[in-house]
Amino acid sequence: MAEATKRSAALASVGSGLILTILKVVVGFATGSLAIVSEAAHSGLDLLAAMLTFFVVYIAEQPPDENHPYGHGKAESLGALAESALLVATAIWVLWHAYERIFVSPAIPEITVWSFVVMIISMVVDFTRSRSLKRAAELHKSQALAADAAHFSNDLLGSAVVILSLVVLEIAKRTDAIPQWLVLRADALGAVVVALIALKVSYRLGRESVHALMEDVPGDLGRRLTAKVRAVPQLVSDSVRVRVRFVGEQAFVDVALQVPRTLTLEASYQVSEEVRGVIRSELPFADIVVNVEPARIEGEEYAAAVYAAANRLSLAIHHLSLLLTRDGLRILLDLELPSHMSLLDAHSVSEQLRDTLARELPEGSAISIHLESRDLHVCPAVRSEQINNDVRAVLGSIANGDPVTDVNSYLIENGTVISLSCAYSGDTPLSTVHQRMSELESAIRERVPSVSRIHVAPAPFPVNPPSRTDTSDAQ
Repeated sequence: MAEATKRSAALASVGSGLILTILKVVVGFATGSLAIVSEAAHSGLDLLAAMLTFFVVYIAEQPPDENHPYGHGKAESLGALAESALLVATAIWVLWHAYERIFVSPAIPEITVWSFVVMIISMVVDFTRSRSLKRAAELHKSQALAADAAHFSNDLLGSAVVILSLVVLEIAKRTDAIPQWLVLRADALGAVVVALIALKVSYRLGRESVHALMEDVPGDLGRRLTAKVRAVPQLVSDSVRVRVRFVGEQAFVDVALQVPRTLTLEASYQVSEEVRGVIRSELPFADIVVNVEPARIEGEEYAAAVYAAANRLSLAIHHLSLLLTRDGLRILLDLELPSHMSLLDAHSVSEQLRDTLARELPEGSAISIHLESRDLHVCPAVRSEQINNDVRAVLGSIANGDPVTDVNSYLIENGTVISLSCAYSGDTPLSTVHQRMSELESAIRERVPSVSRIHVAPAPFPVNPPSRTDTSDAQ
């Protein structure tokens, strides 16, 4: 609907321009008035410009494609630039003929009532279509329609100058008060003013078109957007870079920023959404791309640096210990690797992690990496009721044993996996809970053979009984 309205406004301008051009050409050559002929040339140019506007509006409305990912909006700027070039050419032609009339062969044109009629009609038409085009340009944010509207507004002034020169010639017929040199040159001088107006309009249109094609933006827009983005929480404020470009009236905004690398992916996404929100408060319909990069920030804890390095290498670590000794920082950690990996390959991976950590931590830090195999596939397992009973017997023999709410034992290819759920008082320190779980694990390993892994899941007491008991064998 909006596209049809823009095209209708441009097409109406083409129709009125055609009528005006024909009228001015007929009357101008019939009377020999250079001013009217220059206006006819100007109107002919207006007609060509209106046709060009209609064409570029149609092109600019086309959706983005593979060759024009930002759309075709710059077609309007190219059309306005072409229109300004045509204006300059016409103005030079008029000035050349005006020079001949003023300095070489001055002449008085024939003035008739049609001379005034055609110029008055021209003013009415220019006024009507300039208003129509201006409303359409404001409604649809069209640079091409706005250029046409400004063009025809200035045409009003040119028509008024021509009428003034005709009035001077008409008065000169009835009085000798006007000098003869002015009478002979009034028509040509009116043509000069029309040409100068055309040059002024062409300069303004050309400058605006070049600015649009060079992707100029308002001087303080980038600073305002940058300041608003920097105020968003959880990002590194001095890392913000905002770039804006306009294709037609469509704004495209690229934002690059950094966030602490300890932020989760979801938290980083929320930061980018807040950035889009503050930009749309300034440019409601902007197309916005936000590039979020992780960054190490001042005061970052050593543990965060270790986990960030492991994540960057897509490695899983646990049992991280940070020890500050007299000789410096010492890092102890367990590195999880697939059980089928050879020691040589595992050592190569651990050395890669060690080198990465050495760049993250203070110089001279000692790094010790324990290799731990992990089966990263789904393992076939069979529930073992016999081992369940053995585990329960062990638990029953432990004095002051922890309340065990669930026991499950499974036979796998490489041994037995035992899973326990234990309850502890909610105010028990986590270090104490971990110590008691380790003691429980040691007691079970002493009495139950072929245990490959014991998994103890703690929970605060009291604990609701399990909603489901696993009694089926996993095939």
